[in-house]
Amino acid sequence: MFKITLFIISTIIATANLQADTQIDFTTDLIIDKGLSDVKENCTVCHTGRFIVVNGGDQKFWKAKTKTMQSAYGLWDLDETAETNIVNYLSKNYSKKVNVSLDD
Repeated sequence: MFKITLFIISTIIATANLQADTQIDFTTDLIIDKGLSDVKENCTVCHTGRFIVVNGGDQKFWKAKTKTMQSAYGLWDLDETAETNIVNYLSKNYSKKVNVSLDD
């Protein structure tokens, strides 16, 4: 019962944090905003949007995470525009970690 209650509370909090006009992309479950296309082309080809949601941070965090993806996991070199768009998108829309169950 505790897990169900915790899930419901987490869902309510996460939903309340979204503005009323926020739209979610149905293929990635990520917020639709400038830069999402670069995220889809370069990030979610290897992992789900859920991985992004549970890793919140500022621009420095997301820049470091991008470099880690390149050095450790084979992410290709990004042109400056794509990298800027990705880091700006992620730091704007996913600056805080969200607790998401692996069962969701």
